[in-house]
Amino acid sequence: MSDAPAVTPTPTWGEVFPWFREVMAEDDAWFVGKVDSKTDIGVARLADAAVTRLKPLPVGRLYPAVRRVERLDDLTWPKHRLLNALHRGGCFTGDDLSYMVIAEMLSWESVGPIIVKQILEVVALEEIRASSAKQSQ
Repeated sequence: MSDAPAVTPTPTWGEVFPWFREVMAEDDAWFVGKVDSKTDIGVARLADAAVTRLKPLPVGRLYPAVRRVERLDDLTWPKHRLLNALHRGGCFTGDDLSYMVIAEMLSWESVGPIIVKQILEVVALEEIRASSAKQSQ
């Protein structure tokens, strides 16, 4: 019997975000790499794909882990204005945000694609955290 800790395999971007594979060009196959590589770039690309190609979808369909967030205030927001935009849009819990359609978020007052992308980047990081936690169980 070995005392070494069990190694949990790191999931790929395509495993954590299966929808992403469908919206990316075949020649842009970086999503087969492990999630722990280039996380900032990866979540930015996910958010960009969601805002530009998946506007009619609710956030929870793309990022199901957001439903488990009791209060959006509990997530780490790089800018307070992102959380303010969510509150003005009626999103206080992860469940609220999960039902929000991306196109509707883009129609909020003083909110444009950049703000929505930044919100979705935070949500993507939560999805990665939840996926990593599930894999280590």
